[in-house]
Amino acid sequence: MDRRTFVHQNRQKCELMRTLEDRTVNQYVLHKHHLSDGSQALDVLQVVNDIIALHATSVGTPYISLFARTKNFQRSDLDQEFYRKRNLVRLRAMRGTLFIASSDLAPVLFQATKLPEHHLLSLTQRWGISSSEYRGLSEKLCSILKGGGKTLPQIRKALPREIVRTIELREGKSVYKWTNVKWVLSVMTRSGTVISEKDAGSLRITKANQYVLFREIYPKLNLDSITEQEARVMLVERYIKAFGPVTEEDIAWWTGFTKTIMKEALTIIEKKLLYLKINGANGEYLTLTSDYKRLVKFKSLTAPSALLLPYEDPFTKGYKMRERLVDKEHEKKIYIGGGVQPTILVNGKVVGTWNRNIEEGKGPIKLLFFQKPDKNVERAITEKAKAIGKLMADRDISVKIVSI
Repeated sequence: MDRRTFVHQNRQKCELMRTLEDRTVNQYVLHKHHLSDGSQALDVLQVVNDIIALHATSVGTPYISLFARTKNFQRSDLDQEFYRKRNLVRLRAMRGTLFIASSDLAPVLFQATKLPEHHLLSLTQRWGISSSEYRGLSEKLCSILKGGGKTLPQIRKALPREIVRTIELREGKSVYKWTNVKWVLSVMTRSGTVISEKDAGSLRITKANQYVLFREIYPKLNLDSITEQEARVMLVERYIKAFGPVTEEDIAWWTGFTKTIMKEALTIIEKKLLYLKINGANGEYLTLTSDYKRLVKFKSLTAPSALLLPYEDPFTKGYKMRERLVDKEHEKKIYIGGGVQPTILVNGKVVGTWNRNIEEGKGPIKLLFFQKPDKNVERAITEKAKAIGKLMADRDISVKIVSI
């Protein structure tokens, strides 16, 4: 069966299906993400695997994302899995963004989203770094990093001064400046040679990263244990399972794949897929047939589900088509410059924002609702804000409701 026939048949089936309500779909996805009452997970690894990965651009985000999804979560729970047990890996993956994934899924994310070696070398040459300079500097960096992590200032101090230089890249009227050392470390990170991480328990966004040789901290983890094509198919299927129902636009955007690569992956798993419609949302949505059976049996909660999610949380970051999550008039208040602001959610719908100070253990927490909330919702959100403050600052943090 070719793709056109598959889509046509699924669209015919779609006409026979009941259209799903957006509130039911939102609550079902919240349940899958361990965000609804009674769906919280018992451990960190279960959460990370079920939502594929945690966004890790901001140091505090993974802690707050896990706090919303895990029973009795403490910051040490993440630190133990990441720094002590090494069951979690911090790597660049979808759209070149930093994520924390389980060691089981890390090869899938790495292979599916890695930049080809020739592309990395081409970018390196655009920065004015020759192949011989890159090889020589990367060898020196590997030697310096043996036996433990080092910050960028420590690395530069260990290198001969004459080989460290400023490099420039001109794009139109813009001029970008780095050092050759920083760029080569970046390439080594993208190629799986080096890991960049903060100190355990560090909530300081400005604290310097440490660069560590991948093989020294993950000696048994083989990032090449799966082929690129297998990884892409697995990633698309995992995304649909975790975030579905989704549109094809969602899939292409979230994975960072071209539409051609995305559609090739969909063709391989086409027998597992089903198209459907969602009331109040435009377009056609994809889900796994197995997941659809669970969705139609899912019973929505009658009580309001009130949540606080951090900057770049996987739930709010997971879609290109966001009409189910936020009203159009408020979308630009939430999605700014490619990032997603900390959000207040009720029944899976964004109803406000809050500030990011607490990511560094600082208060107060300021809640901004788009319109005056129900007293019960206001009370529930305030209590959750106080709990997040306690988690991140190890003390009571004041909570303020800011007028619109």
